[in-house]
Amino acid sequence: MINESLENYYAKIRSKERASLEKRIEQAYQLAPRLKELDVARARLFSEIGKRAITADKAKQELELISLEEQSLLASIGLRPSALTLQYRCTSCQDTGFTGASKKPCSCRLLLREKLRGSDGINDREVFRNFSEDIYLSAEQRRRTLAAKTVCENYAISLPNPLKPNILLYGSPGLGKSFLGNAIAHSAVEQGIESLRITAYAFTQKVFDDIRNHTEHVKVLHSLPLLILDDLGSEPIIPNVSTEWLFAVINERVLQNLPTVCITNLDLRGLQTKYGDRLASRLYDVNTTQVLHLTGENLRTVR
Repeated sequence: MINESLENYYAKIRSKERASLEKRIEQAYQLAPRLKELDVARARLFSEIGKRAITADKAKQELELISLEEQSLLASIGLRPSALTLQYRCTSCQDTGFTGASKKPCSCRLLLREKLRGSDGINDREVFRNFSEDIYLSAEQRRRTLAAKTVCENYAISLPNPLKPNILLYGSPGLGKSFLGNAIAHSAVEQGIESLRITAYAFTQKVFDDIRNHTEHVKVLHSLPLLILDDLGSEPIIPNVSTEWLFAVINERVLQNLPTVCITNLDLRGLQTKYGDRLASRLYDVNTTQVLHLTGENLRTVR
């Protein structure tokens, strides 16, 4: 449904701009009829080039003369040099939503997709530039959180290939862990990196959907360029199901060296108790993971 909305969005803005261009051309021709003659002359030149009826050097000279006269005429009627060409909202993808021959999703498409996902998506409020130091009453809490923010910013800048692919953010509720996770994800999509922010509870629901419907939607997480797994530990544990599927995702991503950020209110011992040694060892392996421990007062109650 979201993909259909995205396609409609890009189709509409392209259609709107084509109509706008036709109107601009019509108005420009009325104000400066010579512009139409120049367009005809340019088309004739391209035809002669195709037929090899003119040398490349001669064609280049004449095209430059046409362009200079056209720019002068446009300026005389108060139009920019680019007025008679398509104007793109996003020059990277030219309003198609994809870039390059491989049709990689453009950052503008990824950002729009997250907006359409609403509360389930990566929001544009909890981003690094909106981080405020004024909310901390304790100097120690401010210092520790700023240090974590610096690590997360550097990690985001280094995507998709950070030195250590994983981050584990842990600490009591209300310390800004989810804010930092979202900020990393938002920075990634701004760079055109496919990302997903999902709670552990929603992950468990996806697992059950796959089991019930015989689908493999969770398997997509094995190869996603960036995964932010939030509220780890808040989900119900279903024996032989949820932990096994979670291990499969984390382990596969570790093997592929894919960036993963895990956020939890549990401490390291709590993770081991809830998930066992096998998964816990993946979550805070210091060889592949930067472990960030936030402490202090719950900012939700302080504010």
